Amino acid sequence: MAPDQPAQLPQVWPPGRSAPLKITDTLILAIPLEYERSAIYHGEPGRALIFVQSDRAEAQFDFFLPHFSGYTLQNYKDEFDEHKVEVVYLHAGDPHEAEPDAAGEYPPNMLKRALQDSLNPDDHKDMYGLRCYQGRVASDRITCYGRRAETVREDIMLYASVPPYAAGVTFPLMQARYFSKRYGGVRIAWRTHVSNLSRWREIDTQIWKFIDAWNVVPAPAAASAAGPGQQR
Repeated sequence: MAPDQPAQLPQVWPPGRSAPLKITDTLILAIPLEYERSAIYHGEPGRALIFVQSDRAEAQFDFFLPHFSGYTLQNYKDEFDEHKVEVVYLHAGDPHEAEPDAAGEYPPNMLKRALQDSLNPDDHKDMYGLRCYQGRVASDRITCYGRRAETVREDIMLYASVPPYAAGVTFPLMQARYFSKRYGGVRIAWRTHVSNLSRWREIDTQIWKFIDAWNVVPAPAAASAAGPGQQR
């Protein structure tokens, strides 16, 4: 038996939500436990602060296509489920990352650096609403760039494995990693099997729907309407 496994698994997936997890001052997440794999072993997932001196932490959660559902007593056993999407991290970023030519993970700056350093600007293919570039040196990975959604006016940068895959690769991945200005500035990374590349926008949109729905910080309009000393 693995050291982190209980003597007996529960009969149903643990209900409820995680303790509030502060990402930024305007984003505090209470994540339903069905979206956290470790809940089956520990009930309440452990959390690590980003910095010892900070009250901000990092969130992770997973869900399953096609219905964006959570874990069950059956699907959690498959570490290599092609329908699983993993949000690898969500944590506070530096708002200055969005400034022109700044270091970090703001997609326009990332693309500019990549086109200068490693991507071939003349070798690309448009697919699924993305422009996907080959590297200047042949590899089993493409780099794709596109608009996340017109409503947010932010872009995304994706990396996807392409055949022939490197030796030993049995579960080829696609991964997004970027900085968003939302909620005061956050960094997010998510990944899934490369067969889901055509659904990248649907996946990314759903991740933000989850984030918005799980945020326990009152919206500014609602907080103002309640007035000083009033309950929501």
